[in-house]
Amino acid sequence: MFQSNHVFMMAVPSQRGDDFLHALGCCLKHLGGSPKIVVTDNLKASVIKADRYEPEINRIMEDFANHHGFAVIPARAGKPRDKAAVENEEKIVYRRVYAKLRDLTFFSLEEVNAAFAEKTREHNQTRMQRKEYCRQEKFLAEEKPLLKELPREAFEVKYYTRLTVSENNHVYLARDKHHYSVPYQHTGEKADVIYTR
Repeated sequence: MFQSNHVFMMAVPSQRGDDFLHALGCCLKHLGGSPKIVVTDNLKASVIKADRYEPEINRIMEDFANHHGFAVIPARAGKPRDKAAVENEEKIVYRRVYAKLRDLTFFSLEEVNAAFAEKTREHNQTRMQRKEYCRQEKFLAEEKPLLKELPREAFEVKYYTRLTVSENNHVYLARDKHHYSVPYQHTGEKADVIYTR
């Protein structure tokens, strides 16, 4: 979090959209609400096309943001000053969390994330230099009351594709290897298909 430098850290298998959104969802749950704005880096799971004035947000990320009621603002590409506080906190977290765990052996992501959770909890509860409070206290006092309540229903990732309706009035979805019927009037036309796992 920007004001308090409260940290959440989680390991995921990849930077694909569903893994990224799973981590972001866990972060929001950890915080106990969602902020008005989320500033992301320009990874593909969040931004399709980086642009200074009109960045193109990934549709899945846009759905996630709409579900949780926040706006996505990508950091400008090649402008490290836009996220200087985050970069600085990254260095501190690297020294206090990752450096202490790097020589350990883990056998699953769950083990890694449990270790991350323990070390980040310690980090968030450590008094800051030249301050009379810790990150956790500042977060609870100043930022947590401003967070919006999380939606009751869980977010379900929707995938989008465009398929041609074949002569037998079906579209074939390769992901699940099934044919789905379409009204015969649309034979030969392109169909926008939205599906979940």
